[in-house]
Amino acid sequence: MTESLSPVRWRSWYIALVVAGILVNLLGLHSSILEPDGALYASIAKTMVLKGDWVNLYAHNRDWLDKPHFPFWMTAISYSIFGINEIAYKIPALVFWALGGWYTLLIARRLYSEQVAQVALLIYLTALHLVISNNDVRAEPYLTGLLAGCVYYWLPGFRQRRTGLVLGALFLAAAIMTKGIFILIPVVGAFLLHWALNGRLKAELSKPKWWLALGLVGVFILPELLTLYWQFDQHPEKVVFGRTGVSGLRFFFWDSQFGRFMNTGPIKGKGDPFFFLHTLLWAFLPWSILLYIAMWEKIKGLVRREKGEWVLPGISLICFLLFSASRFQLPHYMNIVFPFFAIVTVDWLLRQDVESKKLRVLGGIQVGISILLLVGCIGLWVLMYGLNFRPLVYVLSMAIIWNLLRKKTASYGFGLPSRMILSTSLAAITLYGFLNLYFYPALLQYQSGEQVAKQVNQQQPGKRIYQTNPLSYSLDFYSDGPVRYTDRAEVINAAKDSAVLYYSTREQRDTLVTMGVPVQVVDSFPHYHISKLKIGFLMPDKRPKYLQYRYLMEVGPKP
Repeated sequence: MTESLSPVRWRSWYIALVVAGILVNLLGLHSSILEPDGALYASIAKTMVLKGDWVNLYAHNRDWLDKPHFPFWMTAISYSIFGINEIAYKIPALVFWALGGWYTLLIARRLYSEQVAQVALLIYLTALHLVISNNDVRAEPYLTGLLAGCVYYWLPGFRQRRTGLVLGALFLAAAIMTKGIFILIPVVGAFLLHWALNGRLKAELSKPKWWLALGLVGVFILPELLTLYWQFDQHPEKVVFGRTGVSGLRFFFWDSQFGRFMNTGPIKGKGDPFFFLHTLLWAFLPWSILLYIAMWEKIKGLVRREKGEWVLPGISLICFLLFSASRFQLPHYMNIVFPFFAIVTVDWLLRQDVESKKLRVLGGIQVGISILLLVGCIGLWVLMYGLNFRPLVYVLSMAIIWNLLRKKTASYGFGLPSRMILSTSLAAITLYGFLNLYFYPALLQYQSGEQVAKQVNQQQPGKRIYQTNPLSYSLDFYSDGPVRYTDRAEVINAAKDSAVLYYSTREQRDTLVTMGVPVQVVDSFPHYHISKLKIGFLMPDKRPKYLQYRYLMEVGPKP
């Protein structure tokens, strides 16, 4: 026996939590852009707009070859409308993240039921790494929405078949122009798996529409191929990755993706085949235990060659295996299949007998996870805030509401799945609200490049700033004036006639002083690599030993 989730009271709580889930994701709009990748991508799009050049990608004053163009085009459009600022950088990513939620709802509704669709959306809104990625924006929010849209339009049953074919191809092409050609593998592989297990492989492959769809994908990615050809293949004299003769097309089709998997490309990494197995344990919180069980059941069904819906679990498993086999791995890579994870998890959960011992055990686990999330907020407050009680008031208020929700849903006669889903969602929302309201803003003051840029904007607006390694992309993005990435020799040469602004480390300052170059420190700024946190840094009394200092200097003679 399974539970119906349709009572009016369920709907009221559900709508409230969906709205709250959307709001906590939007809270990241007000935070600064995190280094290194977010600030780098924001700066690339900024250069695109300032130069009026939407073909060539530049970073630190030179040609840049790594990610495709689509997210930069979307960001540049946003800058053109809203101005060059952090909110404008995050808006298009949030739009595509919202599309991911919308298509999660539509896919689940088409394949399963309204109940599955509702809960899948709630899980999508409250999965930890999706919330983090809406703050630390990279390519994944775009890819999440695009991949979900492609799957939706290509699923069986779309009424406007021709329209669906074209829209699916358009979404897939945009996904390829976001992350690379590899995205074809999980999409095509998932549909092949679905057809094979349901005895329709030969029939589907004989349909011209699928070959037409792949042809349309090839047509739609032409803007990316042309821009790469114009920037790199037409200019073999350009130095990229320390050498000349680099083909942008080869990089796109091979080195950027398969070269990373095989560790033969110019960008290398160290892979761990179990990396995503343990990463998902926290990245898909608070739903990861339910996900592991649901996917394990799907894997057993795959071994038994069961018929049924295999596109969603297929694309999830193929991505998991591909990323696990890669030598280049980062936690946010799996975000792109979170819509499918959510649907598979909910479909399994809502098919369980509400009286089963397994469900009671899982209910206890989810309560434990919820309490840990709430305690985690209090723990972060104790570590970071001391006598500032405003964050504590927020956490305790939300904890009271969480306890009230659990009691009320029990008194209303809600079954265990409903109580589990609602209370777990609220605990997660409480944590994410804490992170975006209090945690990230407290950390971002230690992103020194941004602080330097704001000071120079106020005191010497439009002034050029020179910087050498270590690079600060936030300095580039937030500075109203030009930022010159260079070496020490060029700084000394530029400062022969009059002083120039120079951002760097104490070691660089001391070297200049030793060389007899006039140096005056304008200000010093505490600095920490906040995307690589250590517990000791969170403690105010221990923080100083984790801090480095970066310096804004005037180098050269005074006029």
